[in-house]
Amino acid sequence: MKALLLDQSFAAGVGNWIADEVLYQARIDPRRRAGTLTDPEIRRLRTAIRHVMSVSVRARNDSDRYPRRWLFHDRWGRNPKAYTSRGEKIRHDTIGGRTTAWVPSVQR
Repeated sequence: MKALLLDQSFAAGVGNWIADEVLYQARIDPRRRAGTLTDPEIRRLRTAIRHVMSVSVRARNDSDRYPRRWLFHDRWGRNPKAYTSRGEKIRHDTIGGRTTAWVPSVQR
C-alpha cells in the first residue's frame, strides 16, 4: 500500500509523511498489497486520504496546527523508542523504497 500511495498516477500529491499518516489513520499495514483490502478498508483508506489532505490544506501545511493525535508529530528520526501520543510503539522500516513509520499494533 505504501508504494501505491506514493505513486503520483494513483494519488497525486501524496508524499511520504502523508502516506504514513493516511495508512495509520486507516489502520492499514503499509506492507499490504492493494488487492487484499476489503471494501471497509478501502472506504477507510479513501476517507483518510481526504481527511489528511484537507486538514493539511486548511492548516496551510503548518505542522503545529495538525491534530496532536496524528502520527506525524512522533514519526521523525527513526527513533527505536518512538511512541505515538496514545502510547503506541512506532516502527520504522523501508517500504516501497522509502522510510516508513507505522504502528503494528494498530495497522493490520
